Amino acid sequence: MSVDAAQITVDQMLDIADRELRRLQLAQGTIYWHCRELRDFADYCVQNAIQIYRPDTGITYFFQRYGMDMTAPSIKLNEKQRTTRRTIRFLDDIYQFGCARRISRHDYRVPVRCASILENYLGYCAKNNGAAGTIDVKRTKLKQFLCYLDGRQVDLPDITASVVSDYMTTLYRYKRSTIHIISSVLRDFFRYLYMTGVLKDDLSGDVPRPKIYVEESFPETWTPEEIWQLLSAINRRTAVGKRDYAMILLAAVLGMRAGDICALKFREIDWHKKVITYAQQKSGKINALPLLSPIGDAIIDYLKNGRLDSDCDNVFIRHVHPYGPIASSSTLSENIKRYMRQAGMTIRKRKVAHSMRHTVASTLLKDGVPLMTISNILGHDTPKTTIAYTKVDIPALRRCALSYGERRICRDDGTIT
Repeated sequence: MSVDAAQITVDQMLDIADRELRRLQLAQGTIYWHCRELRDFADYCVQNAIQIYRPDTGITYFFQRYGMDMTAPSIKLNEKQRTTRRTIRFLDDIYQFGCARRISRHDYRVPVRCASILENYLGYCAKNNGAAGTIDVKRTKLKQFLCYLDGRQVDLPDITASVVSDYMTTLYRYKRSTIHIISSVLRDFFRYLYMTGVLKDDLSGDVPRPKIYVEESFPETWTPEEIWQLLSAINRRTAVGKRDYAMILLAAVLGMRAGDICALKFREIDWHKKVITYAQQKSGKINALPLLSPIGDAIIDYLKNGRLDSDCDNVFIRHVHPYGPIASSSTLSENIKRYMRQAGMTIRKRKVAHSMRHTVASTLLKDGVPLMTISNILGHDTPKTTIAYTKVDIPALRRCALSYGERRICRDDGTIT
């Protein structure tokens, strides 16, 4: 699909929008609300004799309807207003890029003609020791790209540098760090397509890549008081409370990733040696962490007095039907946010579970633990990766290799220091 944005009429926009709604295979409820909003927008255009769609058409419509500027960064909208804004952004995508992007939690549907190429590429990555977590990221990002090509009716062999540039432009709403990841994935994918003869030219050099600076962003961390306030909000008399308390301790005290906590197996806990040994989902690297008494006690309490009868090998399971493994690592972050609200804490725009991992790293750093030791605790391949977790304290980072110090973040009574 190619749209001459300077000449496109409102009627043409609405026709393309209808076609895009069907192509994206959105949920019926989403399609219903989009169609309802599009009808209201069409009525507005008729009443105001608007025939040509321009960049500010949707913004003006929103302002006249609600009396607010939808582009304001701090604007607070109700659900109805957010729905209208989503539809306007849907139209703006069509105006700018010739097709709409699918912005939803649902999986992208890869065009049939591209499915085998994608799976062959991912298989190639696996054979070259690609980590499972990295391959999952590549699958997600490439599905999004392939769906964009489908919307533009461009086949893989016909990709040009112009198409690549247009696609990268559609990512303007993402953070630079996310765009950086997507560009890396695309470059590697294009090198593979050129190597296998799908592309006649190597387009990897035509993918824009934003530069990411070391001090550009600083990770969110928790204070000991915040951790204690969070844990105190959990009702440990309930089965779910016992489970969540143990899971959050693993994140806050040991710095385990949410995905590794959700996937923790019984066989990975050695009760005699008091060690947790597991393969990290992101890298596949084996990591060993101490099973501290408060954590062990919390897990035992959950297993004896909270966990449902299940054949699942995972230590932590769902407590709603169907019982079994926790499907998504985001479940832990959502549960943490729920307890934060109960504790009256402010929920900032952070990955709450992963920010605990940053907290463990920065606390170790302040205690004078060497960077290599912190890297081993977090399960990183190199200390270079760990620096991103510890850059909240640059002076301590400079001193960390000079002394080992002692580390106590969880006392036997369960308090965190």
